[in-house]
Amino acid sequence: MELAPLGIGLLVEAGEPELLSAVTAACEGWEGPVDETTKPLRLGLALDPRKAGADAPAIAVQGQRLEIGGAGVGAWADAALGRAECAVSRDFLDGCRLAEEVFDPLILFLLTRSGRTPIHAAGFVVGDLAVLLAGPSGSGKSCLAHAAQEAGLDILSDDTVYLQLDPGLRVWGVPRPIHLFPEDAPPGQSTVRIRSGKLKHAVPARAAARSMSASRAALCVIRPGESVSLERISPQDAMQSLSALEPGF
Repeated sequence: MELAPLGIGLLVEAGEPELLSAVTAACEGWEGPVDETTKPLRLGLALDPRKAGADAPAIAVQGQRLEIGGAGVGAWADAALGRAECAVSRDFLDGCRLAEEVFDPLILFLLTRSGRTPIHAAGFVVGDLAVLLAGPSGSGKSCLAHAAQEAGLDILSDDTVYLQLDPGLRVWGVPRPIHLFPEDAPPGQSTVRIRSGKLKHAVPARAAARSMSASRAALCVIRPGESVSLERISPQDAMQSLSALEPGF
């Protein structure tokens, strides 16, 4: 089976239909036309009867290799090979954790080394324009992404977008829940999670009718102030605001 997350071909090999269905669902909303200039990636999947449970796995990265390990999963991705292998327990097939804790790290590790650069920004789409919201953690990116969704706009992400430069500019998003502090979350729409050591409410992102990407972009840098205002900044200021990278970027 072939998928195209962020527009890059991904050949998936699995003997169990449940795993094929799970990885297809995980990539829903962030597929696009295949970029023929990039080499297809490969992902092998298997159910391992020796594994049991679905505890949160540990992730380790060393150079071009990522490894995921736990009682219910064993997986690796090698960027030099453009390949990942994953064996999971049947327990991991329930719910969204397989996508968020296993498939996302494996696939995105390969994609971000194949011309899709992660940018620490929230984003939403207006027509063919991606409006990106950059700022440090706690600056309000997720709240603004949720407000955009409430206004009827399609959300790219509340935290990370992916930039493609070749053969042309395209900004991609991966549709995942919007994480808000408890005081900012709407009642009755979320589940509680620990994210980066902080208690957050995960509000479901609305399903989009198309893949989440845009061919133009505008960057808004969020800065605290006494009143609401919008002013133009130079490209140099914009680049400097993105240069203080937080862990993972």
